[in-house]
Amino acid sequence: MKFWKKLVLFVITAISIILSISRFYIVKNNFLNSLENLVKQNSNQNILERYMLENAIVNMIETGEQISNEKIIENLKNMYEHSDNNSEAIAIYSEKYEQIYSNIKDIESLNIESILDEEKEYYCLREVKDSHYMLFSSHWFINNETIYIINAYDVNTIYEERDRQLREILITDIIILVISSIVISIFSILLTKPIDSLNKTTKKIASGNFSERVNIKSKDEIGELANSFNLMADQVENKINELNLQVKQKNDFINGFTHELKTPMTAIVGYSDLLRLRNTDEETSRKAINYIYSETKRLEKLSFKLMKLMSLSNEKIELEVFEISEFIEKMVKMESIIFNSKIELNLEKAYVKGDKELLEVVIKNLLENSDKSEPKDNKIVIKGERRENKKYRISVIDKGCGIPKEHINRVTEDFYMVDKARSREKSGSGIGLSLVKKILNLHNSEIFIESEENIGTTAYFELEEEAK
Repeated sequence: MKFWKKLVLFVITAISIILSISRFYIVKNNFLNSLENLVKQNSNQNILERYMLENAIVNMIETGEQISNEKIIENLKNMYEHSDNNSEAIAIYSEKYEQIYSNIKDIESLNIESILDEEKEYYCLREVKDSHYMLFSSHWFINNETIYIINAYDVNTIYEERDRQLREILITDIIILVISSIVISIFSILLTKPIDSLNKTTKKIASGNFSERVNIKSKDEIGELANSFNLMADQVENKINELNLQVKQKNDFINGFTHELKTPMTAIVGYSDLLRLRNTDEETSRKAINYIYSETKRLEKLSFKLMKLMSLSNEKIELEVFEISEFIEKMVKMESIIFNSKIELNLEKAYVKGDKELLEVVIKNLLENSDKSEPKDNKIVIKGERRENKKYRISVIDKGCGIPKEHINRVTEDFYMVDKARSREKSGSGIGLSLVKKILNLHNSEIFIESEENIGTTAYFELEEEAK
């Protein structure tokens, strides 16, 4: 069953119970109040009639008339026959509970004998067929004999009024419940519509449409739930995209690693087989040996970078404070011979905290990439400058071939190469910048690359500046 239907059913049931209890209480109180008033009225009437009968007896005594049961019964008959109260009737019983006189309809059904009592006056309610009577019991002691008088008053009016109220209340309550059901149904549908929308969106996301969002504009708890749901969906989508990217990067890594190993190994096996099985001249042998040597060095370099990359995954490094400009100058002086381009230094003195060995790997890889870009002016600039945020920025600048914009965000992925054929010609492996990224992460830093094709590239990172 739909939630809105349950809500309507619950509210209507609650309203029905409340209305029933309240209406029953009101009708009951009205009936009891009417009955109480009628009891007082009939009781007074009964007392008045007794006084009238007593006066009649006194008159009989004063006139010397003989008092007998027949005379008393005759007076009673005359009194009730000339009464204007059509709702009143009377029954007279002897001491032995034998009926002497009665004008009460269906008197046999009233069980009057059970209320006859010499000790006290008594009243009760009796129902016969569709009529209701209020019975008052009293007795007289005349001529050494007890006479019981039963006064019966028709009280159908209060019962009919009660039934009329119940019928009207029933009709009114049915109308109220019907109108309430319609109104509550409309409001329930409107209130649960956002939940239904949330449910549909959840199913779409569960089926794989992770970009789906709920569009609920409200400031109540449902609106807050919708906002929380959208935030959760954003996190799930981001996490899934991140996992997909990791899977893609992993596949690229495996494919790249396999290809990087296969190419030099094929060349090494081919030239080795040539030297082993054939008699070659000196120039061919030297060419084969040189190629085997260069490809072996390339594999060695690739293995070193891979080992370094893998070792950095869970490595915890200890940072030391040192003077950065002096460190870079010494490193460039020792390594400049391996680069085809001239290296120009523009360094401000400052103390930074870092791991010298790892930072050397970072700078060497950046210099190597700049050198492979074949700068037009055959020059690479290393610039070191102090920043206002207590950072020291190290930039490697060249005027080489540059990197296309669509590749800049991916160049730090494992084995990613912009131009694979050209990179292999330059002995590139696609691991350098990935290694740089991981090393800088250990220094709470990151690599930034600004590049334009055929204009040049600037790669820079920042380190915490320390006081000395």
